[in-house]
Amino acid sequence: MQTVSSKKSFMLAASPLFLVIFIDSMGLGLVFPILNSLLFDANAHFFSHNLNTGLRNFLYGLTICIYMFCWFFGAAFLGDLSDQMGRKKSLMICLGGAVIGYLFSAISVVFSSYTLLMIGRVIAGFTAGSQSIAQAAIVDISEPEHKARNLGLILFFTSVGFAVGPVIGGLLSASSLISWFNFDTPFYFAAAISFLNAILLQYLFRETFTKTGKIQFKLHHAIGIFLSAFKYDTIRELSIILLVMIFGWSGFYSFISMYLLRIYQFTSLQNGFYMGLMGVGFGIGTGFLIDPLTKRFSLKSCATAGCLLAALGIVLTILAPRVTFVWVYVVFITIMVAIAYSTILTLFSNQVDASSQGWVMGITGAIMAFAFGMNGFLLGVLANFSPQVPLFVSAACLLLAGVLMQLIFKK
Repeated sequence: MQTVSSKKSFMLAASPLFLVIFIDSMGLGLVFPILNSLLFDANAHFFSHNLNTGLRNFLYGLTICIYMFCWFFGAAFLGDLSDQMGRKKSLMICLGGAVIGYLFSAISVVFSSYTLLMIGRVIAGFTAGSQSIAQAAIVDISEPEHKARNLGLILFFTSVGFAVGPVIGGLLSASSLISWFNFDTPFYFAAAISFLNAILLQYLFRETFTKTGKIQFKLHHAIGIFLSAFKYDTIRELSIILLVMIFGWSGFYSFISMYLLRIYQFTSLQNGFYMGLMGVGFGIGTGFLIDPLTKRFSLKSCATAGCLLAALGIVLTILAPRVTFVWVYVVFITIMVAIAYSTILTLFSNQVDASSQGWVMGITGAIMAFAFGMNGFLLGVLANFSPQVPLFVSAACLLLAGVLMQLIFKK
């Protein structure tokens, strides 16, 4: 492994990786917003009109849950595997799974088959560990003093992809724009760009990590990696904080489109633009604010403030007197989440040496997936009481994460 000192040289070396991150996040971003409309909009004809709202809530939560729990196994497994077989091969596995998973999801829409949709979500979820592998590859070539900046750049390109993806998803599913557009169109598009992503990776990306050991294909090893987050003193406190924080953020991200549909009757196109604004907020936070903030304030202070202010933004969203305020608050919320998340990632990276970066980034991916999975299941049930309940839980968890950062993280 060789680090790259100057920013210009680093950007040149990492550009193929950033392109992979952008296309991958765009593919995920364009699919996620339409799931809400697919499962709840009667005009989608995916479920029978007789299916009650409570069961729809449960199936929506289950769809998120199964994808994220598969991501939980896959992210930790593939992140650790990248330390054994290299970053490039592991990323190619991720992209191949994404192509197959999106195709199954598209076919499920054509045949109105929830079973095929779940199969697609399982495949795509298990191979969705590309971001943690990319983070490890970026750390491979980063100087220690630029680690926060470079991890922030990863999140910036992820954010740009998330900003573009939902808008494209909303447009490609709007039959009012072009007659043959449907809910299956974004899935086909996502499969196509994932395939393009694999081609670009093959020809543009140079391996950043040398194989270090015998490859072990043990699925249960993913559980061991996840549990190790709470065994090692160096990252135990951070793992607890990240778990609580992501549980809060995932509640907002997963259920805000349901909330907007129920309260403001948002269409899939409107939800696409709304979630696109999330990407704008992430882009501002990671691309323009994280570097000057971490130079002036400690990583711990940035993480704490980000969590607390994000919680405030979610409460303001619930109490918004008009829908106009909801559009404004989402940018503020995602800026704060971006600052908190990128600084917590940097703290994780700082706790281990270079040979364990794939492992620790795999842990952060596994924690994120586990939190999203638990969130989808639990809040899918709680949403039966009120569409506001998941958002209140989200705000409470982000508030708790900020408090825990101050109380238990002492390193």
